[in-house]
Amino acid sequence: MAVTYGKDTKTALQAKFDAQKIAFAPVVFQVTKTLRDLGILQMISDSGDEGVASETIAEKLSLSLYGVKILLELGASVELVYLKKDRYVLTKTGFFILHDPMTIVNLDFIQDVCYRGLFHLTDAVRKGK
Repeated sequence: MAVTYGKDTKTALQAKFDAQKIAFAPVVFQVTKTLRDLGILQMISDSGDEGVASETIAEKLSLSLYGVKILLELGASVELVYLKKDRYVLTKTGFFILHDPMTIVNLDFIQDVCYRGLFHLTDAVRKGK
């Protein structure tokens, strides 16, 4: 007897939106890790509800303003940060990326152990390895 898991109840628009999230997931992952590893999320967290300008982040962390702005724009699009009067503020999701031990371990594990290996997943399945 076949087992059924769930139903397909999404609208076409919801399904397309989810498909786009999956397509961009590797980019979101790498940008998120970069925002954390460069200290950008920490600086935003330290600024509290006042937030911090991208120019200040770039200057204090010795990073290019262009690079910081690109990272922050994507960070805002996935709700790690939000823009409040030209200053970036950390969201709850950004907080967990920065401070939650399980999230930190999982992010690092995926990067350090799984990410490169997953590039070969299709061949591994085809070859049964």
